[in-house]
Amino acid sequence: MKYFLTMICAAILLISCDSDDECINTEIKEPAIYPKAERTVIVYISAENNLSPFATSDINEMARGSIMMPANTNLIAFVDKNDKNKPPYILRMRNGEMETDTYYNNDTDFYASDPERMYETLHWIMTRYPAETYGLVLWGHASGWVIEKDSISPSPAMNKPQRAYGVDYGTDNITGNGAKWMNIPSMAGALGRLPHRLLFIFADCCNFQNAEVAYELRNVTDYIIASPAEIPNVGAPYDKVVPDMFDTSDDFYKKMVDDYHSMKTNAGEQVPLSVVKTSGMEALAKATQELTALLGQAGKYPYTENLIYYRHTKKYGDVKLMLDMNDIMLRNISEEVYGRWKTVYDRTVIYKAMSKKWMTDGLVDFDFDMNEEKFGGMSMFVPLEIYDKKGYDFCETIQKMTWYYAAGVDKCYTGSIKN
Repeated sequence: MKYFLTMICAAILLISCDSDDECINTEIKEPAIYPKAERTVIVYISAENNLSPFATSDINEMARGSIMMPANTNLIAFVDKNDKNKPPYILRMRNGEMETDTYYNNDTDFYASDPERMYETLHWIMTRYPAETYGLVLWGHASGWVIEKDSISPSPAMNKPQRAYGVDYGTDNITGNGAKWMNIPSMAGALGRLPHRLLFIFADCCNFQNAEVAYELRNVTDYIIASPAEIPNVGAPYDKVVPDMFDTSDDFYKKMVDDYHSMKTNAGEQVPLSVVKTSGMEALAKATQELTALLGQAGKYPYTENLIYYRHTKKYGDVKLMLDMNDIMLRNISEEVYGRWKTVYDRTVIYKAMSKKWMTDGLVDFDFDMNEEKFGGMSMFVPLEIYDKKGYDFCETIQKMTWYYAAGVDKCYTGSIKN
């Protein structure tokens, strides 16, 4: 990108000149580094898709929310919309106003779903807007761990692309065939190379709060704030949520969840949300091993009909995915064993807001007999025979997620399907 070339050219000039006078170049300047803030929140807006119109309204909400930000903080948005006349750009929002960071001088379009581009952009922002702590908002489409077309070419040994966030068309042609996604392990790799660990990831996108994704991201962020379900196109009420992102209390995430959850559409649905403390994911995986082994020995998972967060209808008809993890165990495991597991679960999923109805595919069609006992706020994939029968590859592709082995799902797959 152009700003990287600028820095390289400046370095070459400094090395090759013989005197101070010869080194003077008034046209090439490196971006100034702002004073260190208490917190910088970066909003990564991947909107070169059919969500582009909603990005504009959400950015306006963020600007309004910035009025209530503390003085020593930064709200920075990377924006990639479906606009042929405007390549990706960076906004700084404060005091209710927006200003374009002209030092981010990228004059070409690119895939925001490319993990290397994500790394470059976030690294640039962290360097220019240093802070004691950092938060990241993932804005855009997502499908949890479910595999879609990927921004990375598959290897010969793996002829399918991997998991999905942030579909991008790259050429501002959302009716074309060039859509690419970012897989979650690649995202974890990009975020893990950044100079600073994230305090939180707030995923304002569908189906992000599942055990498979949280386990992949456990080493790059302290908290994941997200929904296990699909969310409406309008996303979060940023005028309310933005000030919450800069709360320095230990339970800052509670206000974020509460303000988002309080939002209702005309149809009355609310977004179910939860907070995962990622330091607990390895203990949860270990505790889950005992339960998946018991379920595998039972021969088949009893199919739970109530707490299902995603319906996949793109290939072979309606197939239900992403079951509520707590509901699976509550229904199918003895009370004593479940109680031990639930103690570990509650140390990991530390806050949640239940909903009985939410939107999916533009329709309000999830309306369950939900209660606090059943609702866990995080989904988990269960390898069921129905997926194989209908021709899906979910039982195969889930094996590319590290949670699959860490939580012993590989053993229950053998017990519940193959035998």
